[in-house]
Amino acid sequence: WESLSDREKSQRALDNYNENRRRTNAQVGRDYEEYIAYLFRQKLKGCDITMFGEQKGLADLGRDLIVKHEGKVYIVQCKRWSQDKEIKEKHIMQLFGTTIEYCWDIKSRGVSPLEIVGKSVIPVFVTTTGLSLTANRFAERLGVVVHKVPMGDYPQIKCNIGKEGERIYHLPFDQQYNSTLIEHNKGEFMAWTVEEAEKNGFRRALRHYIS
Repeated sequence: WESLSDREKSQRALDNYNENRRRTNAQVGRDYEEYIAYLFRQKLKGCDITMFGEQKGLADLGRDLIVKHEGKVYIVQCKRWSQDKEIKEKHIMQLFGTTIEYCWDIKSRGVSPLEIVGKSVIPVFVTTTGLSLTANRFAERLGVVVHKVPMGDYPQIKCNIGKEGERIYHLPFDQQYNSTLIEHNKGEFMAWTVEEAEKNGFRRALRHYIS
C-alpha cells in the first residue's frame, strides 16, 4: 500500500467501495439516486437536476430527484430494494401526494395542482423491484409513471470547482460527497476514474476517508 501513488490509492479505495456489499442503507439509496440522475442526463440532454434526497436526507418529502426539462418537471422517487420485496401502494400515494404539494407553488398563478400534475409536473417512481397489484392499480389511476431499472454503472467521482477556483474531487465515501453539488454548466462534472479527474486538473479533497 505504501508503495502506491496517491492516485492509485484513491482508485483502489473506490474499487474496494464498489466491491464491498456491506454498505449502509443510506449509501445504497444514495448511489441508486445518483445512477438514476445519470440516466436522466443521458436521455434528457441539458436537463437540470436537483439531488433533493441526497441533500435533504430524511427530510426529502419523498422527492429524491427534481428534474426540469423543456417546461416539464419530473418529481422522482427511487427505491433500490431486493427482488424479494415489492412496492406497496403507500409509496405510490406518497409520491403522488408530494407531487401535489410541489404544485402548490404554482397555484398562486391561478392554476390548480390537479390541472398540472401528470402534465407539466409528472410523478415518476423508479425501482429495482416489482409493485404489488394494488400499487400498480394506484399508479395507473393516479398517473404515476413507473420504471423498473436495475442498478448499473455510472461516473461516481464528483469534480467540483470552489469559489476560489480550486478544483477538488470527492469519492462516494468522502466526508463532503453528499453536500457537494455538481453544476455541469460551470465546468464541473462526474468522472469515471481518478485518472480522468486528475487529468482534468482536479485533486482529491483534503478531508476524506480511505476505504
